[in-house]
Amino acid sequence: MPPRRCALGWNVTQLSTITGEFNAPDMEAAFQADRLPESQRHARLLFLLSAILNALFLFSDWRFAGTPHFWIAVPARTAVVLWSLVCLSLSRHMVNFRAVERICFAWQLVTAIGVAFLVSSRSDIAIFVLVMLPLIFYLVVPTSFRGNVGGGLGCAGLLLVGYLAPAPFAPTAPGMIMAVLILHCGMCMAIARTNRLQRKEWMASQMAQTARTALAANSETLERMFLSVPIPLLVTRPDGSVVRFNDAAVRTFGAYGDLSSVPLLSEEGAAPPSGCGTNLRDRIAAGQEVDNLECRIVSGDGAVHDVLLASRPIVIGGEDCILSSIVDITARKEAERHLAHLAMTDALTGLANRSHFMAMLTQASAATSRSGGQMAVVLIDVDEFKRINDSAGHDAGDALLCAVAERLRDAVRPGDLVARMGGDEFAVLLTRLRIASDLDAILARMTEQLHQPLSHGTRDIDCRVSMGVALFPEHAGNMADLMKHADIALYEAKNGGRGRACLFEPGLLVRWQRDARMLERARDALVHSPPAPWYQPKVDLSTNRVIGFEALLRCVRPNGSIIMPGEIAAAFEHSELGRVITERMLAQVLADCRMWQDQGLDFGHVAINVPGVELHDGSFPDRLLDALEATGVPPNRIELEVTESVFLGRNAEVVERSLHRLSAAGVSIALDDFGTGYASLSHLKQFPIDIIKIDQCFVRDLETDPDDAAIVRTVLNLAYSLGIRTVAEGVENVRQLDYLRAGGCHFGQGFHFGAAAPASQVPEMLGLSPSAKAVRPA
Repeated sequence: MPPRRCALGWNVTQLSTITGEFNAPDMEAAFQADRLPESQRHARLLFLLSAILNALFLFSDWRFAGTPHFWIAVPARTAVVLWSLVCLSLSRHMVNFRAVERICFAWQLVTAIGVAFLVSSRSDIAIFVLVMLPLIFYLVVPTSFRGNVGGGLGCAGLLLVGYLAPAPFAPTAPGMIMAVLILHCGMCMAIARTNRLQRKEWMASQMAQTARTALAANSETLERMFLSVPIPLLVTRPDGSVVRFNDAAVRTFGAYGDLSSVPLLSEEGAAPPSGCGTNLRDRIAAGQEVDNLECRIVSGDGAVHDVLLASRPIVIGGEDCILSSIVDITARKEAERHLAHLAMTDALTGLANRSHFMAMLTQASAATSRSGGQMAVVLIDVDEFKRINDSAGHDAGDALLCAVAERLRDAVRPGDLVARMGGDEFAVLLTRLRIASDLDAILARMTEQLHQPLSHGTRDIDCRVSMGVALFPEHAGNMADLMKHADIALYEAKNGGRGRACLFEPGLLVRWQRDARMLERARDALVHSPPAPWYQPKVDLSTNRVIGFEALLRCVRPNGSIIMPGEIAAAFEHSELGRVITERMLAQVLADCRMWQDQGLDFGHVAINVPGVELHDGSFPDRLLDALEATGVPPNRIELEVTESVFLGRNAEVVERSLHRLSAAGVSIALDDFGTGYASLSHLKQFPIDIIKIDQCFVRDLETDPDDAAIVRTVLNLAYSLGIRTVAEGVENVRQLDYLRAGGCHFGQGFHFGAAAPASQVPEMLGLSPSAKAVRPA
């Protein structure tokens, strides 16, 4: 069937499926020429509002005074204001649509470049601007499809470069780029659909106008044209009663029979959204022109439709009437809502994503500041999530994340926001907190629900989480610090044994900063001052012979200064740095042992400290025994020193298996810093402990503090009863030595026998035996 043509001779089917514009240049030119006054008004209003709003924002940019960004923000903002005024002055030359396009393009280009400099601050509003400005270019600038899409994409590209270019590189950059691409794909579809609907409405209007002109000459032709318009057309009286309607209207509102009760124009059935206003019927009845007004109507089957409404007053047979066209845009609105949902929702759990959470956090902070009270941010991390993924599979990990999401929804109150921030990290925004007990009750409910095991397939998965909490405005006055402090509290919760909630306090920030400095110092040392073992002799107190050494970490800087273990203590329990440092120390110790064996030196054994991060790894025994076999060092040459803290926590069973495996292979196990931690005496029975090391804090004041002397004596008696050998640390003088020897202490180490020294001095220390007193502090 050939396409139908309107009275103007245009093919009504010649709309581009991509742009929504007319394929015929003359038809598109006519459409744009007809809209030229409206385009001119929109362009002038756009330039004027841009100048005014950016001038107002210019005052807010003074908050950057004193920062480097001030000299970026103010010139960029000023340039946008001035250029908007220039474009406003040039608007008098907009004599055709092409001129409108050219001036709008020039305004878009300069504005996008200027705002790209502004968003480099990465302030709270930067992400909002990053999304909103391209949307303005799509939806507001009166240009063609290529102008809208080109301006939107170009603006988005410039803003992304401006936002992401400053260091440090944002870890969310790939996700942000993908979100922007998804948003722009949706906007391209929306613009194309809007163009198509506008041109259909325009064609309908043109057809109606042509019909009015030709009515006197050929009323039958006019009737056919009216009936054949593919857009629902209604002719109504000012009271809302329907005079005429076309076939498309019958198809749309057929359930109403004679259409005399179409809800759009009846007070009882109308359902206009807030954007339409409550006086829509009065405006139409008064004969006011309505253009592209989005409203909602209820069809005959009770379904609610989003429509694009246009109406014009006409006179039929001497009677004042209104001609209305109604375009169904329900699909477009649903697509827009779906795109918005995708951009702000986590795909796996259906929770809000990081972008949504941060936007809501900003809104909630502003509301809390106005109304008073408090709100809290709770950061939640699933404990041992990597282990669950590795042991049970990624499907089990996904199931656990979904279960955590569902349990969080059930645990919080209506109105609280739950979000997945990425990976195994979640966040909860708790508003309307009146008293501290409100927070305590919610955290208790969250802990109770989250710590319940999860059944997945044929196995139960242990679900434990750590939580960090920070309050606004008590703990932070801005969102960046609030998130940082909640993260520090989460870090403390995980370091303190996991499976618990920790509330931020100022002391945590001090410790976090201290640990951060230690970690940074350790990373620098690994590159510029690699850790190396220095050896301190251990002496048999009964024979005064050197029976072994303890390998102590030393990092010698290029200038000769030495980094001591206490200066990088936080690195030893770090999941990555602790393992790297231990592996390097073990490799060098084994190489030194092999060298001494080849030289025929009887160096006894070498004790080395092993952090908990290694002992919690079930593969550590195999790695150590393989290294011993590869270097040819007998296992009895190595003694592992562990602290009491490794016996605590959820991985105690892994530590126990590892220690028993190593002990069975011939490796001695020494309990370091005994009495200073939290271990119970049952650990001496549960774990294969061969040696107890008495901490130097008890030995130091042995002569002057009766309590310290009593503790040392008790430890020696306990070890004797259990058949465990003892080593006293920090022996510095003869009086301490005599007390320890009299109490039955087996071995001693300290400056009285010798300070730690490089491997090259070990033969010299061995050569000075058997007189322990001949070994003097270095």
